[in-house]
Amino acid sequence: MNTLRAMLGICLALGPAAAARAADNGTASGLFLRLPASAAGTGMGEAGVAVVAGSPAIFVNPAGLAGLKGGYASFSHSAWAESLSYNTLSAAMRTRYGAAGLGLRYLSYGDIGALDNTGAPAGSMSPRDIALDAALASKLENGLSVGITGRYINSRIMRSASAVAFDLGAMGAVGQTFFGAALQNAGGGLEYGEEVSPLPLNLKLGAGLPYGRDFIAAVDLNLTRGAAPWVAVGGKYTMLVRDDIAMSLRAGYNTASSDAGGVSGFAVGLGVAGLAASFDYSLRTMGDFGLTHHIGLNFKWDTPPPSTAPRPSVLQYRQPLIR
Repeated sequence: MNTLRAMLGICLALGPAAAARAADNGTASGLFLRLPASAAGTGMGEAGVAVVAGSPAIFVNPAGLAGLKGGYASFSHSAWAESLSYNTLSAAMRTRYGAAGLGLRYLSYGDIGALDNTGAPAGSMSPRDIALDAALASKLENGLSVGITGRYINSRIMRSASAVAFDLGAMGAVGQTFFGAALQNAGGGLEYGEEVSPLPLNLKLGAGLPYGRDFIAAVDLNLTRGAAPWVAVGGKYTMLVRDDIAMSLRAGYNTASSDAGGVSGFAVGLGVAGLAASFDYSLRTMGDFGLTHHIGLNFKWDTPPPSTAPRPSVLQYRQPLIR
């Protein structure tokens, strides 16, 4: 029962059409690919296809890797309803051929008691979903950035199923306005015996609108297979606490779970960043399923060590990118 409630919670969080499709297919597998992959992105309401940066770009828009000057690593943990936990890990670095990165997403439903066909206890099971990503990105001569992600997906409930998919992404700017697009989860479906569960194919189109050096707004339109179009909007305000520490305040909203009941789709977040490391926290409303907490740790090595680094500039911290 807990497993079914957990899966239903994910379906409702991602929209009623997705829940209906999952019910028709007999499984919600694959929908975890639509869960927010970073605490910073969650705090922005999941808006940011035009401005995402650092290694978490692997999961949102691989073109965002192209801006790396060195290396970047990120970890995110989310606590969900019941016994669900969702973790992501990513790392990327600049190479002579562009930027390359690897990513991992792992959703655990916890240990669930199993019953046999007579209703008697039959041990336990540990349902989980996992996705492994490899991405490449490059900047073109016209200023456009492009990227591609290859993905292996494995889902285990009572049985196990696998699939292969890919993402394509592009980012660019016109004047001070950023634009981005990403096609996510293109590929086959998860096969459980003779049943095939289609992946949540999604087209993200978005823009980033900076206001001065301190604030940026982002808006995304999502066209997801089997679901109604949904919109995500968010904003980030950054201030210097001292010369080597910056603080970011985030807020956002999306309509993906507008029918989940109660107050749903709102998010707020806080980030603290130093020269080589940063911490993010976000809180998200999930309607009748309550609140979810997201934390993230990020590390980068694209700057000299603090002992030899030049005095940081305001622009270093007030850049419009969402990491």
